[in-house]
Amino acid sequence: MGKRKSKKNQGKNTPEKSRSWLAITVFVAVIASVLTGVYFYSQPQVASNPAPAFGQLIETRPVLNHAMFSGKAALAYRYAAEIPKVLDGQFCYCYCKREHNHKNLLTCFTSDHGSKCEICMDEVIYSYELFKEGKSLDDIVVAIDKKFYRPHKRRM
Repeated sequence: MGKRKSKKNQGKNTPEKSRSWLAITVFVAVIASVLTGVYFYSQPQVASNPAPAFGQLIETRPVLNHAMFSGKAALAYRYAAEIPKVLDGQFCYCYCKREHNHKNLLTCFTSDHGSKCEICMDEVIYSYELFKEGKSLDDIVVAIDKKFYRPHKRRM
């Protein structure tokens, strides 16, 4: 029959056992570190400013105070005052640029035009929602173009 090990060495840490546990621990720590690095490296980068707009505004006149209006118009004017750099780079799909010489969507809210135009108000509210979701300026412009584009009808 086989030799029995003495009970003296059972349960005690021998140098071989200590080295194997150390190797396993180091191996698990290295794998965990690599996986953590891969996880954080593969995450999408979050911009600190979701809609970066640089330079001077095209429209230099101030947005009218939202207290002058009520309901949806007041909300649109308040949002326009909060995100002027986002609206300054957007086309207004009520085509006020052609009919009222407006520069961009922000211009609609420097007069009372924005309070009378559903398209202008809807564009601003949608832009604000996208901005609050953290969308970039380019993403906001593309989304507005997709949602509000319609061919211009010329008046005769």
